[in-house]
Amino acid sequence: MARIFINYRKKGGAYAAALLDELLSSRFGEREIFRAARSIAPGADYSDSILECVADCVVLLVLVDADWSERFSPGPKNSNPSEDWVSREIGEAFEHGKVVIPVLLSGAERLDEVALPEGVARVARLQYLRFDYRNIHQDVSFMSEQLIKICPELGV
Repeated sequence: MARIFINYRKKGGAYAAALLDELLSSRFGEREIFRAARSIAPGADYSDSILECVADCVVLLVLVDADWSERFSPGPKNSNPSEDWVSREIGEAFEHGKVVIPVLLSGAERLDEVALPEGVARVARLQYLRFDYRNIHQDVSFMSEQLIKICPELGV
């Protein structure tokens, strides 16, 4: 069971997710971190795999890039809300009582609850962490300390 689930959009957050996965995996072990692109086995049903991992994780890290909120607005470039896995994973985490932590990437501002759809608006009220390209080691060190406070088993 992966204790930390990395939630991200392919556009804007994929590289940060891969880097954060690498850094947290080196600190806590690869089995403790779930990132769909790496963690789902070939041939596995990704829907089932993702939903099972959200249900089993302790913490869901929501990677927020500069355009994150805008991707929830209706329009041709945005996906159908029922097919929006970012929203679905966040909703599942809330439903299962998981700790959800927004992680503001370089250039991202604090979220505005009014600009977000009902299912994810709560994310704007949550205390966030930062993951900035100028301070990756410092940010990951602080993030790791916070994750250990939430889930002491990670520090073992």
